[in-house]
Amino acid sequence: MHKLFDIRHFPMDMARVISSALVPVLRMRRLTPEGKKYSEKIKGGAIIAANHTSFLDPFIAGIAFWYRRMYMLVAEIVMGGPVRSVFLKGVGAIRIDRNAADVEAIDTAISKLREGYLLTVFPQGGIQKDNDVNDIKSGAVLMAIRAGVPIIPMHIIERRHWYSTQTVIIGRAINPSDYCKKKIPSISDIKNITDALIEEFTRCQSADPVKKVLEK
Repeated sequence: MHKLFDIRHFPMDMARVISSALVPVLRMRRLTPEGKKYSEKIKGGAIIAANHTSFLDPFIAGIAFWYRRMYMLVAEIVMGGPVRSVFLKGVGAIRIDRNAADVEAIDTAISKLREGYLLTVFPQGGIQKDNDVNDIKSGAVLMAIRAGVPIIPMHIIERRHWYSTQTVIIGRAINPSDYCKKKIPSISDIKNITDALIEEFTRCQSADPVKKVLEK
């Protein structure tokens, strides 16, 4: 059981305090794909898998789950120089080299999940304006399997104006154990779980009113 506030996580906890204050400012709405208020309280470790259409998405993910300590895989190029790097690490960023098999970053992320923290990932990779869910990679699934945690899809709706309400659509949790009981999953098992994630992502995306207007 984690403490509500912990001096060892002071920068992260201060970021959570600021995030909680931004909830009413952004008029943050957390909805299910059915349009109901998302009221699930996530317990223990879990991967928040979100779409990525803006550089603001990591902040939106943090605000949506401000009540939990959250880590995040962040590309090397975003970490920048030493000052920015120290700051981002303090608020939960885990540096990852997307151009290589960054075993150290993945192991760190899995360790945080096993310790009961949230981890936000953007399984489409970099910013994807077209929001094609079929671009989802299996990395999040592999981490979830190793850590023994669920994956929770979240679709961040782009705001049309700076003053627009910020809405996120949060889908049902995908538990790898529901699809594979083996200690070592096969390629087929990984594909089935990834397909389930894509299906739930699609369900969340279909609830996006902005996307519906643009498609007309």
